[in-house]
Amino acid sequence: MQYINQKKKIAVIFPKDSEAMFNVNSTRTFGGASVQLYNIVKELSSYKEIITYSLIPQYDIINFLDHDKFRLIMLYKETDNIIVKMFKMLKFLLNYKPDYLIQRGLTVESCFLAIVCKLLQVKMIFMFAHDREVNGKLQRNGEKVFFIRLLLNNATFLITQNEFQQENLLKSYNKNSKVIYSGYPINEYIDYKSYLNKKKYILWVSRGDKWKQAELFLDLAQKNSSKKFLMIFSKSTDDLYYNEIKNKVLKIKNCDFIEFVPYFNIIHYFEEALLFINTSLYEGFPNTFIQAFMSCTPVLSLHVNPDDVLTKHECGVYCKGDIELMNIKIHELLNDKDYYVKLSQNAYNYAKNHHNIKKTVKELLYYFRL
Repeated sequence: MQYINQKKKIAVIFPKDSEAMFNVNSTRTFGGASVQLYNIVKELSSYKEIITYSLIPQYDIINFLDHDKFRLIMLYKETDNIIVKMFKMLKFLLNYKPDYLIQRGLTVESCFLAIVCKLLQVKMIFMFAHDREVNGKLQRNGEKVFFIRLLLNNATFLITQNEFQQENLLKSYNKNSKVIYSGYPINEYIDYKSYLNKKKYILWVSRGDKWKQAELFLDLAQKNSSKKFLMIFSKSTDDLYYNEIKNKVLKIKNCDFIEFVPYFNIIHYFEEALLFINTSLYEGFPNTFIQAFMSCTPVLSLHVNPDDVLTKHECGVYCKGDIELMNIKIHELLNDKDYYVKLSQNAYNYAKNHHNIKKTVKELLYYFRL
């Protein structure tokens, strides 16, 4: 890459719930931000002109396949308060002197970190991880982050996941951003027939948050007793809701239940899925959409259609909030082979052309030259 004239040092801050990315035996829930940062760092490791530091909490066990591609720095304890975290971050920045710092997902710490980076002349790249965040709210509960202006005014670059987020950020705070899609390692060529032969069930994957509306997937399973359904439902902060859904799904004969699947194994479930169902009220650009697309699996989504991807690229069906329409489309897709094959092939082609991690990282590096 000609525009990188000397080695650049990039520090990447992982969210505290990233343990399962660095320990294959961990069963702790993780989010899409952790996955994307992991993919970015792994791809950056192939660039000899770049030194990347991955800043993570002090996990008890580090045991993962790509250890040789990461320079891990266990910077803070998960129990540290914001003052302690900021002090440790300041110490790291002064000692290692990175040129750039990447952080994904809005937190209160993000806001103060942006000021620190600006004072130390470290270019901070902030990546929004959810539609809520561009309105200044936390993803997990919708609480307002009152210091968000500190982040927006002091971060060097703002990156959004989709055009909807870009437009909302401009409308809410008069701030420009660059849309860079999430990325995964995606094969340039696949044996499509072998993928088609793997398909077994209708899949739903997410965390146990109420706004994911898992109960609607169970309703679909009950309405389609002749079809096989699979729910992968990881624990979140709402134990009551999680247990309610778990107790209900165990009574549905045609719906299997898995509590947790490690990130490194999850793609196999998408490859075996006939369809992927999303019932969330809102998202950013779901990682699960990309995992489905790259597995030749059409997506049926109730409310979420970032940048009209499902309709524009014909790689799934946007149901416009109509659960009965979703039920009808399940029947249509699984009973019309030509229709299914068209959406399935479109899904893979869209993922290959828009969500290859190599393309994502190249766009990020182009930012770094400014």
